[in-house]
Amino acid sequence: MAAGSGAASGQGARSSTGSLEASLDRRFQGVSNTMESIQSLSTWCIENKKHHSLIVRYWMKWLKKCE
Repeated sequence: MAAGSGAASGQGARSSTGSLEASLDRRFQGVSNTMESIQSLSTWCIENKKHHSLIVRYWMKWLKKCE
């Protein structure tokens, strides 16, 4: 039973990471050059700072797309 519960928790972590990645894609795609947009993205990043490595990776991905 322990293996089953471990697998279930691993699956939940992967699905939450997937939803976070989808949220990051939407946020970076929708950001504009307005104070409200930038402030909203910044606030979201601060609220989700425990996922900092993923946020930075996506930030760099979107910066490269903009070049």
